Amino acid sequence: MRAILNHGSEYEQWLHRDLLFSGSCLAEDIKGLRRADGQLVQEILERLIELEVSSKELVGEEVRSKVKQIFCSLYETDFETQVLEMLKQREDLIDNKRLLKYRAELGENDEVIGELLAQLQDENDSVSFHAAMDLVMLKNSSETVINSLLALLQDENDSVSFHAALALVMLKNSSEKVINSLWVLVQDKDSNMRGNAAGLLVNLNNSSEKVINSFLELLQDKDSDVRVSAAAALVNLNNSSETVINSLLELLQGENYLACFQAARALGNLKNSSEKVINSLQDLLQHENYYVRSNAAFALGNLKNSSEKVINSLLALLQDENSNVRSHAAFALGNLKNSSEKVINSLLELLEDENYDVRRSAANALVKLNINSEKVINTLLELLQDDICLGLWSAANTLKELGQKSHDILPTIIQWMEQHQDSEYIGRYIDVLWSLVVDKPSPNDNHQ
Repeated sequence: MRAILNHGSEYEQWLHRDLLFSGSCLAEDIKGLRRADGQLVQEILERLIELEVSSKELVGEEVRSKVKQIFCSLYETDFETQVLEMLKQREDLIDNKRLLKYRAELGENDEVIGELLAQLQDENDSVSFHAAMDLVMLKNSSETVINSLLALLQDENDSVSFHAALALVMLKNSSEKVINSLWVLVQDKDSNMRGNAAGLLVNLNNSSEKVINSFLELLQDKDSDVRVSAAAALVNLNNSSETVINSLLELLQGENYLACFQAARALGNLKNSSEKVINSLQDLLQHENYYVRSNAAFALGNLKNSSEKVINSLLALLQDENSNVRSHAAFALGNLKNSSEKVINSLLELLEDENYDVRRSAANALVKLNINSEKVINTLLELLQDDICLGLWSAANTLKELGQKSHDILPTIIQWMEQHQDSEYIGRYIDVLWSLVVDKPSPNDNHQ
């Protein structure tokens, strides 16, 4: 075991593969190890806990994920009690949800479930919601949990009832009792509750006539959030009738920004490239509201219509005064896979845009168009240092994709990391490195 821990694998200072492998060996519950070399066991656990309590920005999500997996695998081993106690001693530095998971996995499951079921009935909506999400996170669908949640469907507090239904749906329980409870909430006087309940019904994938007709009725709801939830639900249920399309096009021009965004996504998901839809979306590219313009571009990018008229309309938006519009237009051009010289040059120019999100969208689009120049790669590496979570995730994934296609990416990543050892964002580069070294597909994967 000591030899494994001190093996000195490549990039060990970042990837910690020797330490992680040593930790996974503990899960094998080797008899007598704790007595024979308790000091070594303590050292391994202490070093793993140091990774646990370190910021994800310094360690990376991949390493932290493996640490979590190792700790949870120590259930019913000689080290179960020891590691849980060590984790509790550092609880002030551990995310509440992770500590909850550790407690549930390492011998305190009944206590944790009892606490969450009690919190689910809390009058505070936030407490109730987080309890429901924690139950889902624990993936506990035992008879005790399910029966307790089913009982709460009848709670006089609509929020408690909805959160119980939410947990049940996410735990893959689509019993008639759950469905009936949601139908009651769809008729609730509160528009937020109606929209949320409609959204949950979508996840049940129930396309019965009753369900379809109820959603069609909700398209007439006075609240735009409810209408867009109903329209999105119908799209997910493969209903692309003229009524649904017209409702979505109307929502796209409304003043409710969230409804507008969801309508654009729903239109894109329709994969309906009819002349009416394309022409309507193109008209909206000229709308006075930037949010409408950007979401129309987003929808066009998903509809895969790369006609000259559509491409030219999107190219014009790359010069829009609003950064959100420029970003969505770049995304759309990447999705439409038009690699004409004009498109490529326009996107390359956007790599110099003052806005972070525009640069990210342009770089991602260029990669989709198989333009993997040094300028594109350096832009993506720089984007990893930004504070915008969605953007850094997107940039990291794009770099991972590039690394699977080209052997030139790994040396560039290593060089960058060596030059930025003290960067507060080193964990993001570690995640990319992990995907290129640890998760790299075998040569055989390319021939399957």
